[in-house]
Amino acid sequence: MHQRNKIIFIFSIISMLIASSASIHAHEHKQAKEKVAVENAWARATFALAKTGAVYLSIDNQSKNDLTLLAVSVDSAVASEAQLHETLMQEEMMMMREAQNGFEIPAGTSLEFSPGGKHIMLMGLEKPLETDEQFILSLIFENNKVVRVPIEVKDAR
Repeated sequence: MHQRNKIIFIFSIISMLIASSASIHAHEHKQAKEKVAVENAWARATFALAKTGAVYLSIDNQSKNDLTLLAVSVDSAVASEAQLHETLMQEEMMMMREAQNGFEIPAGTSLEFSPGGKHIMLMGLEKPLETDEQFILSLIFENNKVVRVPIEVKDAR
């Protein structure tokens, strides 16, 4: 009977290890489905008294699922607020507005933030954005995934 208990115990441990391995594999597979790449992230240098700034980048949704970028945030030492914005033409006038519902990024596509189009506004700058400085911007997706992106400040000229 003692030998049988050992065999049952060993079999139980092996079963738990197999189940754990399957669970870990499923988690890794889920993460792989939500793969996001961020490229060409930069902010335009500002003049000394500027209270707003702009960030541009490209988000490549390399997953098999559509993703929604809901919001952005930045350390309060950089700005008091960060917002998703887009530039629109209304009645022959260019207008900028906050994208309160974020931006959808279909599977296998990219979302471009560029001058004159979609961009990230930094509101209430604590100090000017100076060329060659860096700061971190957080991209917040609908599934509570946060991607932290280093932003390099560049002279737009």
